[in-house]
Amino acid sequence: MIRSRRREIEQRRRILSVAFLLVVSIAVSATGYWWYKSRVEPSPLPERVYVLVLGIDYVPGAAARRSDTIFVASLREGDVRILSIPRDTHVKFPDGRVEKVNAAYAVGGAELARRVISNFLGVEIKYYIVVDYEGFEKLIDLVGGVTLTVERPLKDEKTKPPIDIPAGTHKFNGKMALGYVRYRDPTTGDLGRLQRQRQLLEALLRQRASSPPDLQQFLTTAQKFIETNLAPILLYRLAQRLHDLKPEQVQIKQIPGESVCKSAKEGGCYIEPDPVRTAQLVNKMLRGMEVVTADEVRVKVLNGSGVTGLARRVGELLRNEGFSVIHIGNADRFDYAESYIIDITGNPKKIELLRERSLRALLKVVKPEEIPATMKGLAAKGVTGEGADAIIILGRDFKIE
Repeated sequence: MIRSRRREIEQRRRILSVAFLLVVSIAVSATGYWWYKSRVEPSPLPERVYVLVLGIDYVPGAAARRSDTIFVASLREGDVRILSIPRDTHVKFPDGRVEKVNAAYAVGGAELARRVISNFLGVEIKYYIVVDYEGFEKLIDLVGGVTLTVERPLKDEKTKPPIDIPAGTHKFNGKMALGYVRYRDPTTGDLGRLQRQRQLLEALLRQRASSPPDLQQFLTTAQKFIETNLAPILLYRLAQRLHDLKPEQVQIKQIPGESVCKSAKEGGCYIEPDPVRTAQLVNKMLRGMEVVTADEVRVKVLNGSGVTGLARRVGELLRNEGFSVIHIGNADRFDYAESYIIDITGNPKKIELLRERSLRALLKVVKPEEIPATMKGLAAKGVTGEGADAIIILGRDFKIE
């Protein structure tokens, strides 16, 4: 149940990321029309602009609407970085209370949410956009649908509403497009879903360039499910930055944290953010600093000591620290006296982060060309450096605390 709920939250986060980019990219035409009509010279924007995006679900009978999806978009020409914040993340409110971040919108609307999240991230976020979750379908319908090719059938009867898309080339309406980006294949998982979302975004951007939407209809419809403090002239400037956007110019990451469950009186279940990793992500995603984060380090962990379960335990440790562990298994032999980090890609920042943040042990760092016999032995076992930044071989000298 918990995993299912987490997947649902992840679906909504991704869908609204696509919806946000769609709204702004289409808006270049609409706000351009306003600008032309008003003949107002646009105010300059800073090189990098931060926009808080809140996705609001409609729950019948609910006393207040909470933000189910929360992310901050850092926008620069040719560079969009989206930092997602899990809705159950514990943050401090202006009155000193610590609550889940999604309560901010329910208590004080988008303005309070903007203040709370600005304080949490240490970045002044001036603007916000509130998107109705159901508005995604309306946007797709508004632009006349989108044509996509589905290589094999996508079917999921457990999702509400159920997803049933046959293979072939289709002109998707809003409901089909929503199902397309929500579908989660059991084999490819989130990677496959992300690929479909990028395909949808690419198709929409191409379509927008060749056939802009009806401006008056777009403005009338958009106003029904978008709340923003961005003036049309500023929205136009932002849209200009996304005009030639390519999927590879979009990065999406999520604030890391640990799930904590207590009694209802003590706050129930929530996510306690990791302050160190959060600061790193803020520097990278919002401030645009060239910082290596743990999730960018791809690691293969091998047991070369013969100690049962050692590679699995170290792999779990690394994953808990946020590293991308892509393989856990045995080395070519169990008599390694020393432990090694084999530097596959030659990125010293990634290797240093791996040593300092998690292993906290003086593992010997070597290049593949320095240990040809070892690499040959690993290859014979089917282990290569493909797809990895580093291979860790745990020898008899390795001690786990």
